[in-house]
Amino acid sequence: MFGYLIWKAGPNNLWENVVKLGWGFIWVLAAAGISHVFKAWAWRLTLDDHKHKISFPRLLGLRIGAEAAGQLGFVGQTFGDSVRVAHLSPDIPKANGFASVTLDRGLYFATGIIVLVAGLLGALPLLSHSRALRLYASLFALALITALLVTMLAVRKRWPVISEGALFLAHVPFLKRWIGTEYVLIQSVENALLDFHHNSPGAFWKSFFLTLASHFMAVMEVCLVLHLMGVKFGLLSAFAIEAMTKLVNVVGSVNPGNFGTFEGGNILIAKMFGLSTPMGLTLGLARRMRALFWTAVGGICLFILTKSSSRQETAPNTLEENTREETDHALGVAQESDFTAAIVLSERTAGNAQFAAGLARVGSLPVLLRNILAARKLGAAEILVVVDPILRPQVQSELSFTGRLPESVQWIEARADLSFLHRLRIVAARACDERVIILDGKTSYHFSLLQKAKESNADGIDVFLESEDKDAGIYSLTAATIRDFPKHFGAQVATHQQGLAPMDGHSSLTRISVAEDLWQRVDTEEDLRCAERKLDRWLVKPTDGIYARLNRKISIPISRQLIKLPVTANMVTIFTLGVGFASGAFFAHGGYWNTLTGAFLCLTASILDGSDGEVARLKLQESAFGCWLETVCDYLFYLFLFVGMTVGLWRSSGSRMYLVWGALLLFGAIASFLATGWERHRLAADRPEQLLKIWQAHAESRPSNPFLYVARHIEFIVRRCFFPYALLFFALCNIMNVAFVLSAIGANLVWPIALYSSRAFAGGRAAAPRIPEPSATPRTNMRQYAPIQP
Repeated sequence: MFGYLIWKAGPNNLWENVVKLGWGFIWVLAAAGISHVFKAWAWRLTLDDHKHKISFPRLLGLRIGAEAAGQLGFVGQTFGDSVRVAHLSPDIPKANGFASVTLDRGLYFATGIIVLVAGLLGALPLLSHSRALRLYASLFALALITALLVTMLAVRKRWPVISEGALFLAHVPFLKRWIGTEYVLIQSVENALLDFHHNSPGAFWKSFFLTLASHFMAVMEVCLVLHLMGVKFGLLSAFAIEAMTKLVNVVGSVNPGNFGTFEGGNILIAKMFGLSTPMGLTLGLARRMRALFWTAVGGICLFILTKSSSRQETAPNTLEENTREETDHALGVAQESDFTAAIVLSERTAGNAQFAAGLARVGSLPVLLRNILAARKLGAAEILVVVDPILRPQVQSELSFTGRLPESVQWIEARADLSFLHRLRIVAARACDERVIILDGKTSYHFSLLQKAKESNADGIDVFLESEDKDAGIYSLTAATIRDFPKHFGAQVATHQQGLAPMDGHSSLTRISVAEDLWQRVDTEEDLRCAERKLDRWLVKPTDGIYARLNRKISIPISRQLIKLPVTANMVTIFTLGVGFASGAFFAHGGYWNTLTGAFLCLTASILDGSDGEVARLKLQESAFGCWLETVCDYLFYLFLFVGMTVGLWRSSGSRMYLVWGALLLFGAIASFLATGWERHRLAADRPEQLLKIWQAHAESRPSNPFLYVARHIEFIVRRCFFPYALLFFALCNIMNVAFVLSAIGANLVWPIALYSSRAFAGGRAAAPRIPEPSATPRTNMRQYAPIQP
């Protein structure tokens, strides 16, 4: 139906109206954003005495998320409101949560009825002179007014409609048991609903008018879209169109997503007011695009809030967890996250106090803070910082000033002149776990070294890392080893390396040799410059090809400047998406210079695409959500770019064949996105950022497979870092039609390869190439360690 409407309106006419919207569409998005703020504010007021327990941004995210789910119709709306209740329950009583969501939804429906009735009555003089139409509209408005008045009377008289209705439904056999269990909750919700208007009339009317204001913003949206298309339309007429649109939404609620029915309804409404079919469809499409944009925002909000609440829900009960830990330790079961990270910063160093205190900044963060954040990322159950009492005030103050210092960090004061054994005993006494990973607070580390220490620790092996007899400052020790220390050396050992030297013959101690390029102790200005250079090298991934490394030469300096600003990696991702959208818009305008500008913007977006990950790694802000957001934005970038290329070539040539190729390209792109997402889930569910490396390792392990052999040698073509360079070349040569056809073919090669890989490799996940695990062998077995790059 949607395709038929586009054909009926005429693609050329429709495109002309879309071009008229231009950048003014941003104001349409802004108006919808203001409407969401009004709705969230109104909902917050319904929480009454509990409104201060939940932050406004969280309420706003939940409200937008519920609206996103509501795009799927009545079922989606119910699901969205259920999610709101679920996210409120941990902070406020369940009955109050149900009541607030019910109140919010009820006020939205009540104010919607008011807008609908007022709009219908106001539209009667403007519509057809058909008496039958006027009669039906009047009767419908009268029915709505009657329903609204009855609802108001029920609230005022405190009629127990909900509880009595529940008792009536209890006669249904399969509902009887559930209602009997939840009847007390139902009564509590009903009482909270009835009490809100009586006990807090001020909050009630504020919420009412804020919700009404959100509907008014929808009327302004209609005015704005029509104004951008050059149509002079009065406020009363826009009010009538919005009222009828609400009626269309009610009718289309049985259609998931309301696709087709919403656009068709807008065309009919437009014709009632003397507007053309293309204008009515453009109005519907503009509002659809606005809804899709805020649906994407709502989906992201729900993802963030769900992840946040999952972490809270999975936080174990302290007593039960401690009991389980004691039992597991007694049985010799190693808990993966049961280790303490101790960061030692107690040896005084002559010279600059910043270096002595571990406050020299590498990648915009103090070295000590980098180690603290790395330990948290590693999953340490607790983080201890051993610091000289003289240095502690300065260290704690400067780290707190960054706003990144975790509140869970525990500070241990130990004089710099204390022996290594004494400091180690203090750490062991304070640690709550049987395993301890010790880090030097003045050394910058590649994260893979900490991962290796954790892996060794999990196996119950005592290890320390070194590079050609240079102590790297990372030690992974068990409690048993710490208790045995007095048997092997005296109490006057001053440094870590001196402390471990007498234990060379200890049967459980293993030295692991690592590349010196993976760590850098920072004691001087020259050490600091060396650490910065190494950090830049760590940003390059082993899977980066020639084009990715070329991009890094530009993106890393950009990232270095960005980390000096209060900019997060996710902000860079969103900005990059905006550049990608601009690229697609230039492609859509067609013509040589527009296409060339779009190609340059596409290349710029490709370069910036590396900056978000670099900023995350430089600031130690990597997250699963960031990886997910980048993936979604990459998909949106490609979709917008491909649509722009399709429209631009079609407008420039007038040939509808490009629409066919464009449909094939979009199908291949969407199928590739879905297939790649499934492949990521099957092969790298716990390490989504390492999908390419895992795929390459599997493909290389099967050199005799011709399909994988070809795929392995041409996979660089579909990478985002290569595609913009190829696009720029074709744009310069003015042969974009060739690039377009090749893109359509390539997109339809990616998804079969991804599906085949998912099926062929998933069974061998456990057998994927891994770094050899260290065994409990004497020190005589010196091993080299190759790091896993992030």
